[in-house]
Amino acid sequence: MDEESRLPDIPGWVLRKELGRGGMGVVYEAVEPTTGRRRALKAVHIPVPAPSPDATALFEREIRMCGRLRHPHIVRVDDIGRTSSLSYFVMELCDGGSLMDRVAADGPMPVEEAVPLFLQVLDALTYAHTWGATVHRDIKPQNILLTRGPDGGPVAKVADFGLAKAYQAAGTSGLTQTGAVAGTPAFMPRVQVVNYKYAKPPVDVWSAAASLYFVVTGHTPRDFTPGRNPWLTVTTALAIPARDRGVPLPEDLGALLDRALTDEPDGMFSTAEQLAVELRDLPARKSRSGHAR
Repeated sequence: MDEESRLPDIPGWVLRKELGRGGMGVVYEAVEPTTGRRRALKAVHIPVPAPSPDATALFEREIRMCGRLRHPHIVRVDDIGRTSSLSYFVMELCDGGSLMDRVAADGPMPVEEAVPLFLQVLDALTYAHTWGATVHRDIKPQNILLTRGPDGGPVAKVADFGLAKAYQAAGTSGLTQTGAVAGTPAFMPRVQVVNYKYAKPPVDVWSAAASLYFVVTGHTPRDFTPGRNPWLTVTTALAIPARDRGVPLPEDLGALLDRALTDEPDGMFSTAEQLAVELRDLPARKSRSGHAR
C-alpha cells in the first residue's frame, strides 16, 4: 500500500503527502481541485469512545474562535470541517517546516538568525494576548513554522492557536496521564502544570523563551531523565543556565534567557512585549559597550 492510498479522504481536498505529526494530529499538504490552491490540512482523529456531540461542537468552537486571529506571524486558519472519523482544519501552508525541523537537520541556529524570528513570535503573542484575549498554551519549536516573506527573508508563524485549550475544554485530550494538562512538558513552565485551567499570558512567554533556548543551544531548558515522569521533572527541576550547555552564547542573551525561565511566578515576564523589548535591546547594549560579549 503506497502513502497516498493511506491518506484520509477529505471532501473537497486532495491530500498529497504527510508534512508532520504530533500528539494533536497529523498535518498534510492539501490541494483544492477546484482552485488549485495549496494549503496545510491538520487532521485530528476522534478518540474512542468518541466525545459527545456537545464536546465535539465545543472543540470546533474553540478552534473557530482562534481562527479569527489575523496577524502576519500567526498561521491563518481558513476552514474547519468534520468527517465520521476525524475533525480537521485547513491552514495556510508554510513551506519551510518548523524550527524543530531546522534544529534537527542543522543543529543549533546562530543567534543572529534566531533572535529576529523570536521577535516575530513575541509580536504574534502580544497581538493574541492583547487583542485576541487568547493564550496558546503549547508554544514550542514544533509549533513555530517557517516561510518566506515578500522580500525573500525568513518569516516565523505560530501554529495551533487554541488547539491545546480546545482539547482540554472538550475533554478529548489523550496527551497526558491525568488528562488534566494539554501541552508539551519540555517547553512548559511549572505554574502551567500546577494550574493549567487558568493559564495566563506569562506561560506563553516562558514557553517562547524555552523555545529560543532550544533553538540556540540544541537542548531543552530542563534535562528529562528517560523513564521518569516528565511532569514530575517540570514540577521539581530548574532550568539549566543557557551558557552551561556548551554552545557559545552572548553573555547578555544567556542572562536574559535564565531570567525568563524562572519558575517563580512573581519573577516571570508578565507580557510578551516585555521580553521583546529586552531582546531587541541586546544589540544596542553590545554597541554601547563597544564590544560583543
